[in-house]
Amino acid sequence: MSSIDDAAAALQNDRLFVHPELDSELSTQDQQQIRQRLQQASSPVFVVLLPSGDDGTAEDIATRVNRRGTYVTLPSDGQGSVASNTVDSNEAREIAGQAFEGGVGPTQIGDFVSGIEELEAGGGSGAPAGSSGGGGSGLVPLALLAAIGGGGFLIHRRNLRRKERTQLDQVRETLDEDITAYGEELTALDFDVRAAPADSDSPADYARALDLYESAKTGVDRAERPAELQPVTESLEEGRWLLSRVRARAEGKPLPDRRPPCFFDPRHGPSTEDVTYAPPGGVAREVPACAADAIRIREGSDPDVRLVRDEHGNRSPYWDAGEAYGYYAGGYYAGVLPAMFMGTMMGSMMGGSLAGMGGAGGFDGGGFDGGGGFDGGGFDVGGGGFDFGGFDF
Repeated sequence: MSSIDDAAAALQNDRLFVHPELDSELSTQDQQQIRQRLQQASSPVFVVLLPSGDDGTAEDIATRVNRRGTYVTLPSDGQGSVASNTVDSNEAREIAGQAFEGGVGPTQIGDFVSGIEELEAGGGSGAPAGSSGGGGSGLVPLALLAAIGGGGFLIHRRNLRRKERTQLDQVRETLDEDITAYGEELTALDFDVRAAPADSDSPADYARALDLYESAKTGVDRAERPAELQPVTESLEEGRWLLSRVRARAEGKPLPDRRPPCFFDPRHGPSTEDVTYAPPGGVAREVPACAADAIRIREGSDPDVRLVRDEHGNRSPYWDAGEAYGYYAGGYYAGVLPAMFMGTMMGSMMGGSLAGMGGAGGFDGGGFDGGGGFDGGGFDVGGGGFDFGGFDF
């Protein structure tokens, strides 16, 4: 089996492939650091490290793997390639040229991933208009990339940062409300935990829920980009599930299963069942609902919907409040995003910035179109080859 086949097989369950000839040149710690960054990425990125002389291209590997994302090959002779069906591949190659100018290591790969995340969050939509999708693997020298694309990319980054700051402020307000509501739940259950039997698991669950509360508060305060808010809602989702276990023990009820939060308002906590629901102007679909909202739906009443501030300052359901809430939903509903939001404004973004959300165990998007659903191309890896040393990681 060729190195391309080896890489494609490995990337079915991983986002990093290091050729055996290079394994000893990259420490286990560095490989773990790279894998962690790739798994946490809001946009799927696959990295392949190949030995000198290997002619495998990102386009070849992407076709075999057949998963949406951005693929980059980094051969040690300095000639790399990029293929993507999530962002504009020309811009992705510019990002690669800048990120790998000083060599290849955890820091450089992290910079490349951050650039792809920013590009997709800013509205990247796959191959550029007019592209045949089979953009080839011609290698583009780094100096040429800097000459023809550097200035435009800097402008793009400034505009993207401005947009991200606006979206961050918009969603942070909503998350502050979510965290406050979660804190009130913690306070309400404090007595039940202190009164729990000595052999109960409630104190441990409560302690973990309290840690997640602190983590969520810290995450909101430190976030600099909308993508960094997704771990906040992940923490709130897990915390509310733990509190539901504490509450069940206090009430003498069976422990609840781990289910997604109520679709109508994640502050309602874990859902208890799935119901059929059609938002105004949308299509019907199965969504998770809390017990109270499930009753409302069956009785023909309106559910208790989470309203948030949209980009125009109006109060709207979070699923129709714009792309700023993509990562907000991604943390709460990892793994069930596409079907649940079908027919809503958020659902219309599934082919864009939402498609890569869900974390390592969540939604990973659709596959490639064998007829050329991505655009491939190359760049020159700076430094003339790999440099696994000399960096401050």
